[in-house]
Amino acid sequence: MDVIKGIRLLAASLLTLVGIIYLALTPSAFTVGIEPALLALVGLLYVAIGIGLFVGKRLFNYLGIVVPLIWASLGTIHYVANKPESIYLPFIATEIIVILCCCYLILHKTPS
Repeated sequence: MDVIKGIRLLAASLLTLVGIIYLALTPSAFTVGIEPALLALVGLLYVAIGIGLFVGKRLFNYLGIVVPLIWASLGTIHYVANKPESIYLPFIATEIIVILCCCYLILHKTPS
């Protein structure tokens, strides 16, 4: 297996796994508030982007940078401002790994 394919599969599997975990952490549908809706939306986006990365479409390389970058930035700001439990740190680290993998995929694109 070549390096590009391995990095693409790593990014896709990590993003899909984090998306599924976000969906599992979402409270029930009867909970009212912006936080559960945002968590569910990001979970669905992560799963969709992860599936797109598995397929290998170039658009999802860019989405694999933008969406986790926004969510990781918000998570970092929330962590610094509120000092919550350190359970958020593995998610932020995973999102940073996905961002770096997608950057590598964009910079080392293979000719079609």
